[in-house]
Amino acid sequence: MLNIVKRPSRAAYDYIIVGSGSAGSTVAGRLSEDKSKKILLIEAGASDRNIFIQMPAGLGIPLMKDRYNWKFFAEKDDTSESTEGPYTPRGKVLGGSSSVNGMNWVRGNKADYDSWRDFGLSSWSYAHCLPYFKRSENYQQGDSAYRGKNGPTKIIKAEASNPLFQAFIQAANQYGLALNQDHNGASQTGVHKTQRNVADGIRHSASQAYLYDQPDKPNLDILMETRCTAIEFSGADAVKVHLTRRGEHFSAEVAGELIVAAGAIQSPQLLMLAGIGDTNMLADAGISVRQHMPGVGANLQDHPAWCFDYGASNPRDSLASKLSYLGRLKIGMEWLLGKRGLGISNHFEVGAFLCLTENQTIPELQMECIAMRGDFAPEGIKIEPGYQCFTSIQRPTSRGKVWIDNADPIKAPKFQFNYLNTDYDRDIAVAAIKATREIFQQRAWNGRLTTELSGVDQLASDSDIMQWAYEHVESNYHPCGTCRMGHDDLAVTDEAGKVHGFNNLRVIDAAIIPSIPTGNLNAITVMIAEKIADNILGLAPLEPEHLLRDQQQ
Repeated sequence: MLNIVKRPSRAAYDYIIVGSGSAGSTVAGRLSEDKSKKILLIEAGASDRNIFIQMPAGLGIPLMKDRYNWKFFAEKDDTSESTEGPYTPRGKVLGGSSSVNGMNWVRGNKADYDSWRDFGLSSWSYAHCLPYFKRSENYQQGDSAYRGKNGPTKIIKAEASNPLFQAFIQAANQYGLALNQDHNGASQTGVHKTQRNVADGIRHSASQAYLYDQPDKPNLDILMETRCTAIEFSGADAVKVHLTRRGEHFSAEVAGELIVAAGAIQSPQLLMLAGIGDTNMLADAGISVRQHMPGVGANLQDHPAWCFDYGASNPRDSLASKLSYLGRLKIGMEWLLGKRGLGISNHFEVGAFLCLTENQTIPELQMECIAMRGDFAPEGIKIEPGYQCFTSIQRPTSRGKVWIDNADPIKAPKFQFNYLNTDYDRDIAVAAIKATREIFQQRAWNGRLTTELSGVDQLASDSDIMQWAYEHVESNYHPCGTCRMGHDDLAVTDEAGKVHGFNNLRVIDAAIIPSIPTGNLNAITVMIAEKIADNILGLAPLEPEHLLRDQQQ
């Protein structure tokens, strides 16, 4: 049972953690294993004990609700044809975005972490990260050289029995992609059945895995519906956080460390509000400068994505045929009474990683598919028969930024992705769209799908495809990099997440990622938190695992 409090029960805590998402819940769970330490976990959102958060198939519902979602919109990119920037939902709930995401469990590629090492982060090679990936997960089907069997987060593989999912696998085979039994194992490339963090029919978010499923922790206080409005310093030490909850203002003292885990959009905002950031930007926002650090908010990265929509020749092939009012009632009752049926699926049951350029061995494109057409817009959900594929480029070179233009801690920060701002990204975007289109033109789809409904099948020239890419680009909801690790002038933290120039201030979440990995970020952020938690506790790091059968790309 969690120790939920309405205000801090102690004057001071050994560790105060701001944000309960993939990183915050993981760090809180690990640090609280030391019973001598007192920990405060602060979450701006509400409880995650909601049926549509717990039931995997209900994943679209929390994204529509202000109660559980910050509903951010990026600033419009200069190249965009849209009237507004990309919609970027972020979890505002216990568990953070791990409580509202798509539950696709992807650990990235070996080369991602070896590139971090080559960037000067010697403790972040794949060999150093692998034991923490393994410690974080419980996946019974994989090779134990690569996969964890006893970790907190339970992982299962989708069945992908729907005929449209089976057609996708066949079409990918016809295109030239082999079936990969474990894209989180020895090799990432190929078509695969999705792995998802679902346990006994329930979303296995970071809060579920690291808080609810663990023994009671009386040394861990959890404050929900509470905003951190300011960080107070004495010299290079963070000494207090100022908080507000339902109109009441109070504070908590930092006896040991303050850990900012508010995510790639809001972690830099908290630092900026504390006077840590670019001098000119802070001055424009009316904030006194504590430390000039131009890297705070810089280096924003995401996976630019495109949604391909197809109608179903036989509507009964699509999952939408099972989502009538009575169908949804049946799904809900099966899930409530037995945690079975369609309610246990996150809908994303097949996907693929593939290379696009000659002699490339690291996947440049990810595909994630659902057997219906779902429009999960901020204003509501619309489901229709068909098939939907989300294609995203994996290691874009364009960089955006996060900034603030005022000192109000309650107002949302500003951010801009600057998608497709480099020649490489534009070339890869065209190649990605062509490859996706080609996979959906394979004979496995004969009699199954209509042509693509937004007209991409009719585009002839690269310039036409590029124009379509500009008009239809979306966020894949994977922002990262805005407080990156490193040793150069634009680095914000060291290899253990400690903010340069401060004694007891850390950032631990996707913000510290130096370059965006190949795949969804939840599993990766959990790994980062697992690894840095050992450092905070003064434990020896897990031994690097240099496998004789090193991971193929």
